[in-house]
Amino acid sequence: MQERFRFFVVAVYLVILIVIGLFWPSSVGFFEAYWNILFASGVLVTDYFVIGSIGASLVNAGIVGFIGLMLISFTKTTLSGPTIAAVFTMAGFALFGKTPINIWPIIVGVAISAYIRKDQFRTYIVVALFGTALGPVVSQIAFGLGLGYGLAIIVGVLVGMLLPALASHVLHNHQGFSLYNVGFTCGIVGMYVTAVLKFRGLLPGLTLQWGQEAQLQLAVIFAAYFFSMVVLGWSGREKAKELWKLPGTLVTDFVSEQSFHSALYNMGLVGLMGMLYIGLVRGDFNGPTIGGVFTIVGFGAFGKHIRNIWPIMLGVFLASHISIWQPNDPGPLLAALFATTLAPIAGGFGPAIGILAGVLHLAVVMHVGAFHAGMNLYNNGFAGGLVGTLFIGLSRWFNNGKR
Repeated sequence: MQERFRFFVVAVYLVILIVIGLFWPSSVGFFEAYWNILFASGVLVTDYFVIGSIGASLVNAGIVGFIGLMLISFTKTTLSGPTIAAVFTMAGFALFGKTPINIWPIIVGVAISAYIRKDQFRTYIVVALFGTALGPVVSQIAFGLGLGYGLAIIVGVLVGMLLPALASHVLHNHQGFSLYNVGFTCGIVGMYVTAVLKFRGLLPGLTLQWGQEAQLQLAVIFAAYFFSMVVLGWSGREKAKELWKLPGTLVTDFVSEQSFHSALYNMGLVGLMGMLYIGLVRGDFNGPTIGGVFTIVGFGAFGKHIRNIWPIMLGVFLASHISIWQPNDPGPLLAALFATTLAPIAGGFGPAIGILAGVLHLAVVMHVGAFHAGMNLYNNGFAGGLVGTLFIGLSRWFNNGKR
């Protein structure tokens, strides 16, 4: 009964995205806008609000999220913290990079890898869903570089086949102190794909398409969207206080630790914190930034809470003031949202170390995108893995090699 309720609640939130999208006014026809989204390269940063429309982007987010939810249901996987995080992350990145066209080869590749090992696909379902971060590999090869969808599918499947083995290996580097472990993995794989393409004389590059329209409407609608989670999870508010005492390292499933309602309550609160940060620095509400908040919300069931994300965000904010960027520039703004992958560092080592991690994260993330040419959507996951590895390496060394 509880499992069905979880599926129902998550499904309703995805349906709401689709309904809002279908009724969102636009000067561009819906099907024309969605066509533009489906056949875009999707590399960082491609705001689907710009190349398509806000309405079509929201519908795409709902559809991509439903694909993840249906795979979880089809494989009879429990809808817990990790899978809830995966669904909301997929929906968020469907506002700037993921589409039904570019994610399925990655998922099939993971399934083939499971078959070769004679394991059940659901063993790697979380890797498959988060691994769709490499969807732009498919889109870039097919549409950006014009090499054909057939070749793109082959490369996408091969890339997906690599993910399960690598994801389990790189986890040892940061010891679970970076929540976007598959993002770290995808950054490594994307780096090799980019190297091969450049070796062949193909030069994929980063892009920046950044929407700035309908700011007030987006802010109000999504603040209400996340606030509704607080209301719906209100009965779990006392148990949520217990979650806030946890460091949040992988694998910390808030749903299993306490309850779905306490996780939902926490998800709404961290979502509102993300929205508040964007507003305070006068940033733009668009596909990438709202996608960033959706990712925070998803991981609000799987490691992030109001006590371990603020030091990281504050660290990025402070770092931007001593750098060549402003806090509301696209890079630092996205970094403040996605750098919360390092929330367990703040939760495990204290706010001061968390702030330091945020400072270092901004310096790293602003440069590593070139390694994978924007084909790994979880660029902050790649940077977070590197920063987490550094902090944990130093910690273990000063503690005589103890974990």
